[in-house]
Amino acid sequence: MVTQARQIADDSSSNQTPRHIPNGKWLWQFGHYTMLIERRALCISILMMLILIVMSLLAVSIGSAKLTPWLAFKSLFGESSRMAEIMVFNIRLPRVVAVLVAGAAMGLSGCMIQTLVRNRLATPDMVGVNEGATLAITFFTLYITLGAWPWWAAPLGAMFAAFMLYTLCRHPGEQGYLFVVIGIGVSELMRAVGEFLMSTESIVHVSSVYFWTMGNFVGQGYSVSVPVACLLLLLTPAVIYFSRQLDVLRLGLPTAQSLGVNISRVQIAILLLAIVTAALGTAIGGPVVFIAMAAPIIATYLLKGRVVPLWTAAILGALLLLVSDTLVRVLADPHEVATGIMTRILGGIMLFVFLLRDKGQAD
Repeated sequence: MVTQARQIADDSSSNQTPRHIPNGKWLWQFGHYTMLIERRALCISILMMLILIVMSLLAVSIGSAKLTPWLAFKSLFGESSRMAEIMVFNIRLPRVVAVLVAGAAMGLSGCMIQTLVRNRLATPDMVGVNEGATLAITFFTLYITLGAWPWWAAPLGAMFAAFMLYTLCRHPGEQGYLFVVIGIGVSELMRAVGEFLMSTESIVHVSSVYFWTMGNFVGQGYSVSVPVACLLLLLTPAVIYFSRQLDVLRLGLPTAQSLGVNISRVQIAILLLAIVTAALGTAIGGPVVFIAMAAPIIATYLLKGRVVPLWTAAILGALLLLVSDTLVRVLADPHEVATGIMTRILGGIMLFVFLLRDKGQAD
């Protein structure tokens, strides 16, 4: 959304409004600082946020005990029955918050990696990052008894997978397809090792871990989602700082280098940010697929490719995962089914649509 931010160097020009404002942008001025805002990105992001709020309210009201959206809304302000408040605050709202945080992290990380590699298949769930995070949590859960869910192990496993990936492909911006192919190999290796670890334990011991690896938000509460959300907020300034360089990288590496971008430093920094962000999202509900791929693609389509849609992709990621989680609760009621199953169904449909569209354009 934020495409340019600069400080006016001298006091003589600090009170002057720039004469030229690019089409489709708004100029915001804060003292000595000016900021160009993509108008379409801002409007679409606000619209998506409103839809997300409505969908969140609907998700809180849906369940085995039916609540109307208005009753759920009143419960948030303590103006409903005690039973309704317990249902909302203790059971449904923690799950909705966990889904929103995980979905936003997946959408944001997917957008960073897709833009960096310039390949829409290069997502955290395709290149081994999510599987590395899953492997680390599986290992700590099964073999090191800690008494609490080791969500903090996810970035460690993701960084290990990224180290393997970067060792085999040192220039992801120049070798997009090679990056994806190697990533698929790393992902399969991590998944196989994780399944081997689970197969060596009793079914009673691994049942909860196995269900989580399918992408599951049942019983998720604030103990994981709140620390993850805080860490994501700490990463936000770095994402904002590198967003402009990421926007320049879309023009191609030679052009970006001629404009003064340190290619190697920026690529490594963005890749690390995307990896940690994806790992934090995975730590909540497991390696949910499709969200990191679909959210940036839809965001780019809505913004017509004018900017890198980092924040729009994050909002769409939260919205898509919340819709998937709500659908699986409604369609599978009264049974509990992992949300990752629904995202795989939607992801398969989306891939078919892309393939048919690309085939039609080729013909």
